[in-house]
Amino acid sequence: MKKNIGLLIIVVLLLTAVTATITYAYFGANVVGEGKDVKANTGKLNLRIDDTSISSNESSPIYDEDYEMLAYHKDFEVISDSTLNSCSKLALHINEISPSLKSEYFKYRLIGEGIDIKGSFENANEGQDLLLLDKLYLESGTTKFFNLYIWVSYQEDVDQMDMLGTKIDAHLVISGLDSKTESQCK
Repeated sequence: MKKNIGLLIIVVLLLTAVTATITYAYFGANVVGEGKDVKANTGKLNLRIDDTSISSNESSPIYDEDYEMLAYHKDFEVISDSTLNSCSKLALHINEISPSLKSEYFKYRLIGEGIDIKGSFENANEGQDLLLLDKLYLESGTTKFFNLYIWVSYQEDVDQMDMLGTKIDAHLVISGLDSKTESQCK
């Protein structure tokens, strides 16, 4: 009789363990889709910028070395409210740009912690994103601070009259993918 009770207890414990394992496997990971379109939801990726608008109507040419004092200036924060780390891209979506500003002389400079990127609007087009920064690593729950400067670079030997009284209207955008470590983002 004791042998039967012992065997019964072992069977009940095994059934409980198997049931718990199957239940955990079913509810532990959330897999969505069939075939090639299977997705595993393991966390949340939520990136945002505190102030995205960029708008300038009056761009007078300035010497490049005077950009900090005279250029259009935008301070902003990139905020990760995610449960995941991310490898992100920061871009400027061009809503409107005067044709004469699509020039190597219409410049930007993006400065942040360990970041100093210079570029121009030579290849900028309305309705498209101008990539400012690729492979920005953001840890979960962090904020990064940036300064963006935009100006017309004065060139003595170039007629820049058509760049006066021009306009740019744009907004900052960010996108990202899950990245476990910073080295995976490089």
